Amino acid sequence: MGRFNTIQYITIASTGNATDFGDLSTPAFRMGECSSPTRGLVGMVNNGDASNIIEYVTIASTGNSTDFGDLTESRRSGTGFSSNTRGCFACGETGGGSTRVTVDYVTIASTGDATDFGDVISGHTYGTATSGNTRGLVLGGEGNNVIEYFTIASTGNGTDFGNMSQSGNQRFGSCSSAHGGL
Repeated sequence: MGRFNTIQYITIASTGNATDFGDLSTPAFRMGECSSPTRGLVGMVNNGDASNIIEYVTIASTGNSTDFGDLTESRRSGTGFSSNTRGCFACGETGGGSTRVTVDYVTIASTGDATDFGDVISGHTYGTATSGNTRGLVLGGEGNNVIEYFTIASTGNGTDFGNMSQSGNQRFGSCSSAHGGL
């Protein structure tokens, strides 16, 4: 699996190719992402090993990522979800393959280390997440078809939302209009 440090962007209102935005601090993969209208964050920035690094960019201006703070524990292959004010990083695995159930959160507008938010019902690796401004959903993953939700404004453990229509390796990729997730 390739590791890249390139950050690219597109303008959603018009068609066209991606344009260079800047670079991460290190070539990486298997990260969790979240954002507000002003900042984009990546957590678990790693070169293949588990990591607790969080980096951010200011969306309105191109440039390289900057250190944001640290997660409560090192991991990789997790996911992220957010509201306009809070960013959450969920699940993943340690470098030794141990699945993590941890969910951390940060206040996106101010840099600093993450705080424990709660736990998922069952550990996910390679899962995905989607969110509106109120709820975050964590779903799928390797051998997992569970969907659970979190109320982003308050801390706590995941609550059962339902199941995906297919089980197996539901990995990566999701989007939301804040009305429904795909």
